[in-house]
Amino acid sequence: MTQTFRMNESDCRNLPSGSHSDLPSGSHLRHPQKGAGSYPLLIAFLLISTAACDQGTTGQQMIEYDIAGAPQASATFTDAHGWEITLTRAELTFGPLVFCSHQPTFLKSDSLTDCGQVLGEFGEAVTWDLLAGADTVLGRLTGFTGQVHSAQYDFGWSWPANQSAPLWKGEAGAGSLVLEGTARKGGVTHEFEFAFDAKPRGAALYTVAGLPADGDQSTGTSRVTLSASTQKMLRYLDFDLFVEQAEPFTVTPGSALENQLRLGLTTGTPVTFVWSQTP
Repeated sequence: MTQTFRMNESDCRNLPSGSHSDLPSGSHLRHPQKGAGSYPLLIAFLLISTAACDQGTTGQQMIEYDIAGAPQASATFTDAHGWEITLTRAELTFGPLVFCSHQPTFLKSDSLTDCGQVLGEFGEAVTWDLLAGADTVLGRLTGFTGQVHSAQYDFGWSWPANQSAPLWKGEAGAGSLVLEGTARKGGVTHEFEFAFDAKPRGAALYTVAGLPADGDQSTGTSRVTLSASTQKMLRYLDFDLFVEQAEPFTVTPGSALENQLRLGLTTGTPVTFVWSQTP
């Protein structure tokens, strides 16, 4: 679905007063602050509409397309310590998500949390079976045509600016990440049942921010496909250090294991994005 922004005189009179150019650089209207519903995309719509009144048309179009999750190629892999990991369950709760025009840099302290223009938003949180036999459609994403340079997202837990604590947006009884299976090496087998929640560090922040993403959103964009690597998620774990723990291994809140899983899930590129165009 596409829609070109062409504002007539009547439309412009009905817009909220003020111009995006009058906003101070620290204004919350310049950043994807979290609120209820599609707040970031609504703000982007208002800013683009205001610009259209000044210029006649912005050249951007509103678009909508599928967001899907791809399954892992295999449920078995060997980690950096030589353990053969076989997963019997792998579930990730993903979302909310925004795609941003901003290109992150480490030269500015706020560069990783800056979004620039919000080019796409998925406001839901959906549990995604990473061991499914085919792609799983997670929902529909709405946004604008333009070049995506970065992404910001959560794993089910969202912390709006007007809340004192994060809120769970995912399915009842689910968690941010559930990984179950076995680890084998040299005749030794360990069982594990990892389940934990990854929450934002503060209000109006995403759990993952400033992740590079490269996508050209156009009127022909039909889908963005997400891929998640459990090997990367588990890369900070060393099963050689688990020998004296009761099995199956589980996650204790505040433990070193929980911190290792959080690092594996929220740093680097365990989740990647690929955009597809309509043939």
